[in-house]
Amino acid sequence: MSFRETQYDDRAALAAAVAARIAEDLRNAIAKTGAASLIVPGGTTPVAVFGVLAMTALAWNKVTVIPCDERWVGPEHADSNAGLIQRHLLQGPAKAARLLSLYRPLPAPADAAAEVAKALKAIPRPFSSVFLGMGEDGHFASLFPGRTETTPALDLNTKDEIMVLTQPAKGHPRIGLTLAALIDAPHVLLAVTGAEKRVVLHRAIANITEDTFPIAALLRQTRTPIDILLCE
Repeated sequence: MSFRETQYDDRAALAAAVAARIAEDLRNAIAKTGAASLIVPGGTTPVAVFGVLAMTALAWNKVTVIPCDERWVGPEHADSNAGLIQRHLLQGPAKAARLLSLYRPLPAPADAAAEVAKALKAIPRPFSSVFLGMGEDGHFASLFPGRTETTPALDLNTKDEIMVLTQPAKGHPRIGLTLAALIDAPHVLLAVTGAEKRVVLHRAIANITEDTFPIAALLRQTRTPIDILLCE
């Protein structure tokens, strides 16, 4: 296991800290290779981070932003992670960044999995910065507890970088990155906000060898350090 926890006073402080870490990752990657990639979550946790990051000065035209997962809806839909990124991150200076959407206008995520995997393979590795959130059930990306697709997607030895949930999870079919793909980075930033999520996180840590909470698989792997940023 290779993770550490840092507590912040409030969500604004946490958002500022995450945004600063991401900006540092991106600048370092651009300085070394001339390009950078950023994996980000959906949901409510990243919105404040996006607001700070969007106004940060860096060479955004050299950055590719990739959602860690996507609900199978178009970008105009309120539940779209690509739409969330467009509205909250790709604004101001960050508007120059490129968005690599996981969604394709096809009937089901399985129909697009090969195409999305090919597009993802074209992004140089390791990813420059990976930012994840966690749900109150211990899921991250679209790796939900109790789903048959989750176990193979948590396998660090899989060669698959994309997983699909054909049956809806919280309202929609989904597509997302596997654990092996998500940890292909120098480190992972995991933001956990609120008392309920903190309880789940620490239950997962206490039962780190079990996958009752999928987040445990992220925390027990030793390939990539995980920085956990916490606040109420």
